[in-house]
Amino acid sequence: MNQLKHIFGSVFKRRSADEHSFRIFVNTYQDKVFRLISLFVKDKHECEELVSDVFFSLWVKREELGEVDDLESYVFIMARNKAFNFLRKKKMEIADIDEVNIDLFYNTHTNPESIYINQETVAALNKAIDDLPNKTKMAFLLIRENGMKYKEAADILGVSVKTLEKQVAFAVSKLKEKLKK
Repeated sequence: MNQLKHIFGSVFKRRSADEHSFRIFVNTYQDKVFRLISLFVKDKHECEELVSDVFFSLWVKREELGEVDDLESYVFIMARNKAFNFLRKKKMEIADIDEVNIDLFYNTHTNPESIYINQETVAALNKAIDDLPNKTKMAFLLIRENGMKYKEAADILGVSVKTLEKQVAFAVSKLKEKLKK
């Protein structure tokens, strides 16, 4: 995270921040922010608007953000809060996380590594992930797909690090068990 702050920290320290650097920052995080928001808000256009709101807010507050220690967590927490605020404004009831259907591979892009995974393995993995409790799926997504540290993901999900560690360990053991069959 210090590397991120080193690279992008100067973008947020001055009013005349370099727009090019900020665009690089946006390009680096917009897909991840979109995936996080899409866990809560299912309409693609609304998700896109919320992603734009997140980065607009960052641009407006850029002078204050130079002092943020963990910029990546800050961005994800802001995205989560924007999604929750949107749902509140729409007067939509925020569903219990255990009742929300989360597709781990929603809005993901293929990469060269994924080309070599056969369709049967992907189907089995999707089924195994789908069978996980939703809180566990979300923990697995943040840790394994986004590569977050446990502390960062725990802050985003509003749980303790120990709880998150148990959820991810449970997810991994269940996935291994299902894929061995």
